[in-house]
Amino acid sequence: MKKLKAILLLAAAAVGAIISVEPAASQDRPLRMVMASTPSFTWLPFLVARNVAFDALQKEIGRTVDVTYAPTTTPAILGLLAGDYDFGIAYVQHAIKAQAENKDLVVLLAMMDSPTAALVVRTDLSEIQSPADLKGKAVGVVGLGSGHHMIALAIADSAGLSADDVTYRSTGGISGWLPSLRGKRVDALIASEPTLSRILDEGIGRIMVDLHDRDTTSRIFKGPHPTVALVARREYVDANPKVTKAVVGAHLNALKWIAQKSPGEVLAVLPDDLKKQQGVEKILQRVLPAVSKDGVVSRDAVVITAKWLRQMGEIPASVTIDPAKISDSRFLK
Repeated sequence: MKKLKAILLLAAAAVGAIISVEPAASQDRPLRMVMASTPSFTWLPFLVARNVAFDALQKEIGRTVDVTYAPTTTPAILGLLAGDYDFGIAYVQHAIKAQAENKDLVVLLAMMDSPTAALVVRTDLSEIQSPADLKGKAVGVVGLGSGHHMIALAIADSAGLSADDVTYRSTGGISGWLPSLRGKRVDALIASEPTLSRILDEGIGRIMVDLHDRDTTSRIFKGPHPTVALVARREYVDANPKVTKAVVGAHLNALKWIAQKSPGEVLAVLPDDLKKQQGVEKILQRVLPAVSKDGVVSRDAVVITAKWLRQMGEIPASVTIDPAKISDSRFLK
């Protein structure tokens, strides 16, 4: 009996040792990253990082980096939570929603300090001269509960409108933006690039509120509102601090690189399909001001985003969100 107990204790200790550190075999596999979308200008800092910082990152960690572009957010977040990926490129709000469901995702670095989107109003509706005039109107968003829905709510709130004063309609995704405006199914729309430029070029919409810059974003949200960020499971971060530090450092280097380069130099390292977009120079001039300079996600940013997630019903009003558990800035120092 004593011998059996000794064997069980040794087995338990061995299992504990395996769980407490990353298995040796995993050191030979690629580092796995997932971006919660297909490549677009919204995710520009990460697309730049792949080309200007990942060679050095791979040398530092002694492993290759595999990147998966998810078609939508859901499979990316579910895969990250399941351990199919080590790091994810998603929105700050996704980490907040995960914590509300007792799943521990942390934000390691902000990539975009402002939403890369704008409120556009149909050009045939001259009576809409300010966001306050949206009362009784229909505003299109990429999906109810999305980041664009949050932006629309914040704009309406900044104009003194309640959530019931405006009708929010899902366009069924990005592909529905142009048809919604052309078919006059919405009076206004939250849109991002490159569709935003197409709307302007076709003359079917005009920009009323542009949230690509920090000042407008701060005014609308009454504080900071970063969007795209580097996220990971806290369990993975705590078990792999050296790898995490290297990954954060690579993305921070990419942010610094962008800040020092001209739009033309940034364009040169983007994927070919983005380079070929009509009016790409103007698109970059609009998007680049939203890129984070330091990667910091403040406590206020988490509190503000959580507030709007509650208002949208994306997290329960009874759930307490601890900003200290959402943002982990130790690897930025």
